[in-house]
Amino acid sequence: MTRTDKYQLPFLISCLGFLAISSPTFLKLGSQMPDYMAIIRNNSQQKRLRNELEERRKTSNKLKETGLVMAGETLTLSNYLDDPKNIPKLRETDLNRYGKDRQAVVFDAADKCIGLIKNQKFISKHHNPDSCQKIPLGD
Repeated sequence: MTRTDKYQLPFLISCLGFLAISSPTFLKLGSQMPDYMAIIRNNSQQKRLRNELEERRKTSNKLKETGLVMAGETLTLSNYLDDPKNIPKLRETDLNRYGKDRQAVVFDAADKCIGLIKNQKFISKHHNPDSCQKIPLGD
């Protein structure tokens, strides 16, 4: 035996002892890993939802500032083309769909603004010319 060979066996035995003593720590880590990953996934999902809500708030504030109507607050009449002599009569269900505090833009089949629904009443652009002024695509 050389001088360094006599230390190899005690070193290996001490390494095995250290692994035996520290193995519960590593084994516990393995069993806790799915819980840890679920927590990380939950935190990232919450962060994403917070960011999404913040962006919606910013969009809502910008819409209030500009006075534009959201795209979801529109009504398209697919069987009507704009005609000043023949103003459409909207059904009561269409008018009631939008509450008293909401307004909706009414478009014809050619995507031209023909009026507004405001306070559950239809206001034609032929009776009130400035009803389609603030609307993009409004004619």
